[in-house]
Amino acid sequence: MEDPVFVEERGHFHSACLHWDGMPRLLWEMLSAAGYPHPPLYEGFNFIEMGVQRCTVMMTIPQHPLNPQWPAIFTQVTGHRLLDCWEWAATAALTTFCEQHPLEVVLTLFGLFPAVDEADPLWLDRMNSSHLLAALDPVGTVRTTARCMNTLYRLQVAQGNAIAQLASLA
Repeated sequence: MEDPVFVEERGHFHSACLHWDGMPRLLWEMLSAAGYPHPPLYEGFNFIEMGVQRCTVMMTIPQHPLNPQWPAIFTQVTGHRLLDCWEWAATAALTTFCEQHPLEVVLTLFGLFPAVDEADPLWLDRMNSSHLLAALDPVGTVRTTARCMNTLYRLQVAQGNAIAQLASLA
């Protein structure tokens, strides 16, 4: 799937962020399974703050076309590079969606996605029943788990690089 990054005249970057296998792609897989017709669009821009390169990314999951009672989910994150902000925004949106729609994700691999509140009884119940997901779709379970771990590792590396850059400026 081709997903170009469009840069508008103000220098803002626009993309559905489907041009690599990261958290935005995982988010879109979940949203498309939930019936959303289009992936969310990310808008990001770079700026300098106190001599440090920064980036802000905004993304909105609109109201569901068939479930108007589902509220839109707006995410805005600020980091140091566009790529890590795209990943971070998608991670935050995915976590929020799973928190707001536990029944829709209960029998999917995304139901195991980290909860905002680790004491959430619905999330704990899904974790205690995770063996059922592994039995229903063992290959998908391993594949999605590995993809999430890879994405979170890349995000951690990007954040570590940003901290090293800040330390060298101090």
